[in-house]
Parts: sequence; C-alpha cells; structure tokens
Amino acid sequence: MTPVRVASAAAAGALLVALAVHGLGGSSAAPATMGTAPVVDDPRLVLVSGRDDHGMVALDQVPLYDAPEGGHRVATVHDGTLAEVLAVDGQWLQVRAVEGGSQIGWIDDFHLRGEVRLVGAAPGCATTVAGRPRQGGTLVVVRELRQDKVWVETVTPPVTKGWAPRADVQELPPQGEHCGDIPPEDRHAH
Repeated sequence: MTPVRVASAAAAGALLVALAVHGLGGSSAAPATMGTAPVVDDPRLVLVSGRDDHGMVALDQVPLYDAPEGGHRVATVHDGTLAEVLAVDGQWLQVRAVEGGSQIGWIDDFHLRGEVRLVGAAPGCATTVAGRPRQGGTLVVVRELRQDKVWVETVTPPVTKGWAPRADVQELPPQGEHCGDIPPEDRHAH
C-alpha cells in the first residue's frame, strides 16, 4: 500500500489517505513508468475543495487539467463536489466527478479531502448514519453516492457504516454556537 496525500500538508489539519496502487489482476505493481500513472484501488470518494488554508472559499469552481502538473484546463468542478480517484502521479490525482456531471481531469491534492464532516441542520447540527443519531461534525469517509444519500464509515468511535444524507456532507466541522459542543476528537480543523 502506498500512502498518498489527499490534502495539502500546508493546509491546516491536512488529511492523509492510503490509496493502494495495483496492477492487472490486483497484484501490487512497481512504480509507474514514465508517462503512465498507477491506478487507484481505494473505494473512497474524495471531496473537491476550493477552500484556502483558513477554510474560506477561494475557488467556487476548481479547475481540472489534462495532465499532472497543470497542463491545459479541461473542466471545472464546483467546490464541495464528490469525486472518485482514478490514478495518482505524485501529488496530482486524476479524478472523475460523481455528481454535477462526470468531468474527468487531474487536480493537485491540495484541493481534495479524503475525510469529511457530517453536519445536519441547526440547531444542534445532529445527523444520522444508518438511521442512528450522530453528533454534528462526525468525521467520516464517503464510500458511495446514490441520489441524495452517501454510504459512509465514521472515523471516530463508535464506528458506524451506513447511509447518511448527502446534504450533510461538509468539509468543515459545525461553525458557531448553534451546533453545541464538538467532541474533543473531532475538533481538528481542515
């Protein structure tokens, strides 16, 4: 398994995502040869982020490029779009948007989040996973999107897997006094 950054180390609360790189038949492959990128074998979806190091939206539309290192812009995706990772080349990942169209392109890992928060409506900001209540700000990994629901795994105990509302998927924990206290293990910001 090769660790690959999915959030910039420069970004506050950078996230690391372990993505298994494999060859044909599912066996581990040697590093990619020049001009090719390894294929990713990790079922998680990532969140495209246009936020800066302070959590403020800097890019409402995040560019996708035809090659790593920012070749020619081929598309843009909206901040907060879920995408699947297709390939990895250093800090550049090839993604396909799974909502808002199926744009494909390369993006710097600074603009991707492998773990996100579930934040329900105020007051309280509580949400549900598999029909069970969870506190607003619960840290999760998104595995699948189906219409208005996402299949998630909670990162903090108690670990729960199940469907949650897509509308509750956010990059940042609940903000302000309207959501109550955030558990200590969930207080690190992105």
